[in-house]
Amino acid sequence: MGKRRKLNIIQNDGQSQAKEQSIESSTEVNQNNNSILEENAQFEGEQHIQEDSHVQSHTSLESANESSTKDKKRTRGYTHMLDVWDLPDGEFILVEVDHWGNPMGWEGKTLLNAIGSLVRRHQCAPINFLSWKDMPKDYITDMVELIQSKFRFVPELTEQTKKILIDDMSLKWRQFKYELKSKGYDESKTKEEMIAHIPDPRVDPSQYRDLVHYWCSEKGQKISKINKRSRSKYEDLHCMGTNNLPRRIHEMTTKAKGVQPSRAEIYIDTRTRKDGSIVTEKAAIVIDELKKKMVEAESSQNLQSTQDSTDWTNDIYSKVKGPEKRGRVRCLGKLPHQASSSQSSYTNNRIQKLENLLGNLVAVLKVRFAEDPQINQVLEAIDQEVPTNDSTGKDHQTINNLS
Repeated sequence: MGKRRKLNIIQNDGQSQAKEQSIESSTEVNQNNNSILEENAQFEGEQHIQEDSHVQSHTSLESANESSTKDKKRTRGYTHMLDVWDLPDGEFILVEVDHWGNPMGWEGKTLLNAIGSLVRRHQCAPINFLSWKDMPKDYITDMVELIQSKFRFVPELTEQTKKILIDDMSLKWRQFKYELKSKGYDESKTKEEMIAHIPDPRVDPSQYRDLVHYWCSEKGQKISKINKRSRSKYEDLHCMGTNNLPRRIHEMTTKAKGVQPSRAEIYIDTRTRKDGSIVTEKAAIVIDELKKKMVEAESSQNLQSTQDSTDWTNDIYSKVKGPEKRGRVRCLGKLPHQASSSQSSYTNNRIQKLENLLGNLVAVLKVRFAEDPQINQVLEAIDQEVPTNDSTGKDHQTINNLS
C-alpha cells in the first residue's frame, strides 16, 4: 500500500493554529510487516542449512499450503474512514469550498468518502425507508452534526454547503441500497432465503428484512422496471470515475492558473479518456460540433463572450446541446437554486447593481427637484419598483456631493 496523502488538520487550541498532520498508519504497518518478513526469511534461511530430510518433507507441505492460499483472491475491505472518525477531540480536517459551496481538494474527497461510510451505518441511515424523502430529519441532522464535529470549512459552512452535503448523503445512501440489491436479490430464491444471506455485515438484519420484502413487492418490482427502462435510455456517459464534477472543474481551473473552463471545455474533458478516445459515438459527435463552434468563436474574436463561465444562457455548449431545462445546469455540478434558473448569477448581479444605481439616482433627483410636482410623481412611481438606498450615510454623502 502506498503512502497516504497529508490532510490539512487544524487544532482548536484557542488560537486556531493550523497544522498539517500526516496520516501514515498504513505505511508504518507495512514497514513493520516488511521487517518481520525479512527477519522470518533470515531465520528460515539459517534453519534450512541445519535441517535434515525430515524437515524437507514438512517444507514441501507448507509450500503446498502457500500455493493453495495464493489461489484465493485477495479483495479490498470496506472503507470505514477510521482516520477521520478517530481524530482526537479538538482536531478538525480543514476543507475548502468553492463559490457554489462544493468541497474541493483532497480534503473534500476525504469528506465525501466519510459521508459514504456514514450513511452505510445502520444506526445513522436506516435502509428500510423506501426513499430519502421518508428519512426522518433527526437522522439527517445528527449526520450533519457528526460531520461538523470532524470537519471545518473555508469559507464557513453555509446552508448551501449543507444542502450539497445532504444531497451527497442521499446519493450514497441510494447507491448503497443498489449495491445490496445487486448482491442479495435473486429471483430464483425465496424471501426467506434472501433474508438469511445478508451481503454486507454492516447491515441490520431487521432493516434488511424490510428491504427484501419491498424488493419482492408489486410496487417495488414496478418501480425497478421503470428505473431500468429510464437508465437504459441514458447515453451521455462520462469517464471521470470516482472524481466528481466540481472537483474536476477545480482541477481544470487550477491547471489553467485560475481561469475557469467553459462548459464546452468541461464536456470535452469529461468525455475524453486518457488515451484520447471518446466514451461514446454520440459524445464524439457532440465534441466535434463543440470544437467547430469554438474555432468559429476564435476566428470572430468572440471566444470570451461566448464562453463566459458565469453566463450559460448563450454559450457554445447551449448552442450545441440546447438551453437548460427544469432548473438544472449541465456540466457545472450542483448549483444553488437561484443560480440554476433561466437567468445566470452574472445577469442577477448586473440587475442588482443597476437597481442600486437607479435607487441612488432617484434619491439625488428627489433632493434636486424637491419642489417640482411632476418630477416627484415620476420618482414616486420609480421608487415603488426600485427601493432607494438614501437611508445610509454613504448615500447621503453621495447625494450631498452631487447636489
